Amino acid sequence: MLLKTYAWGVVATFAILFLLGTVFSFNLIPIVSIDNGYDFKRLIVVGFIAISSLGLLAVRGVELVKVSTLTKILFSGFTCLAAYSALASKHPYWGMVEIANIGLLVVAFYVLSACMRAIEQDKLHCGVYAFSLLFSVLTFCKYILFLLFSYFDAQSFNIHGLLSGYVNVRFFNQLQVMLVPLLFLPFFCQGLTKFGRVSIVVIALHWTVLLQTEARGGILSLILALSVMLYFLSPDTRKKMVFTMLKSMLIGMSLWLVFIILIPYWLMEGSNFQIRTGSSGRIDLWLYVLKSIPEQPWLGFGPMSFTWAEGRPLPNAHPHNSVMQLLYEYGVVACIAVTAWVLSCVYRCLAGIQEAINDHSVPVTYAVLAGLIYSLISGVLVMPMAQFLLVFLLAIQVQFCTNSLRKIGLEGRVLLFAALTIIIYLLLSSYQNEELLPALFPRLWLNGLIGD
Repeated sequence: MLLKTYAWGVVATFAILFLLGTVFSFNLIPIVSIDNGYDFKRLIVVGFIAISSLGLLAVRGVELVKVSTLTKILFSGFTCLAAYSALASKHPYWGMVEIANIGLLVVAFYVLSACMRAIEQDKLHCGVYAFSLLFSVLTFCKYILFLLFSYFDAQSFNIHGLLSGYVNVRFFNQLQVMLVPLLFLPFFCQGLTKFGRVSIVVIALHWTVLLQTEARGGILSLILALSVMLYFLSPDTRKKMVFTMLKSMLIGMSLWLVFIILIPYWLMEGSNFQIRTGSSGRIDLWLYVLKSIPEQPWLGFGPMSFTWAEGRPLPNAHPHNSVMQLLYEYGVVACIAVTAWVLSCVYRCLAGIQEAINDHSVPVTYAVLAGLIYSLISGVLVMPMAQFLLVFLLAIQVQFCTNSLRKIGLEGRVLLFAALTIIIYLLLSSYQNEELLPALFPRLWLNGLIGD
């Protein structure tokens, strides 16, 4: 099989499965006989990565991204520390399951990056834009229908009432934060210039939904990520980004004010709008982590251990902060090493924008940066579709940052097959495990609490 044909097949399959796992997930759950949408999304991700990775074994001439020696050392050290921490924890099996999931995402990154390399960049960006636009249009069609139904029935709606396909509206906000920047592609790709006005309208609708769902973290992440990027952009690009964002924000806020605030107030004699000033318990969770870590400072409490952390202020299975999660579950050493490595990679990507021959990398870099910032106040690195999308974006981003490649040989293929077999076995064996209690606090699966 030709690598280019395989690559297009993988990218198209990713887009289809992503839509099925988000926009159409609630329609498919009864058909596939899976208990809930969250587990359905996780099984989609695991199945896609497994099949696409095994399919790569039948393709000739595959070139994988070659990482630096420092990255190899850091990854190897992190893996050893994570494994030791898992085995020393109260629930070693679940710790190894979490490590297996991380391994699966690493495999997905390599497979997707190999596919991105095989596709012409202009065509790839057109495809990515088409995917982002289709996802947005399908979502907003359902959103507008639900909004009209609420008007006709004169029934008020809450932040969850107008979106379908998500157990929690925050799971959609996590995707929004990474998809909205991709809608800026028409302003940086010649072949997409004619879609500029369409993008502004769609981005404006995203702002309307962000405001309606009271996604303070999502709004903050998009604004903060753009603010950081402005320092690295050329004056012309900076002006283009700011103008487009302000224009779409103004339109989005106007739509929100009319259709979400004023019309419901007139039809229903009331409005659900309120300004929330609290942290929704996040600060309490972070303080709990800081107070707990002195008990196990070096190796942490073990991967996935926050799921059953005793005495935590909220029953969430993760602390809604990627750094705090690293600190609590993997310890100080791993947390500092991983955080420093990520910041270094982000800085190199941002610095690369100044030296780029074209600006294609700007929207993708914006998407990755916004996703990483949002992970500091939400479960971007925990939720299945958010993980899925972030890995996809990283696979595109790496094309702008490195040209160092090496072909995968027979030994690499055998190693990939063996690793996938172990990983898939661990993950699937944990599905509906008897140790999972019937409490809906998602981590790997929807039932997140683990018995003692």
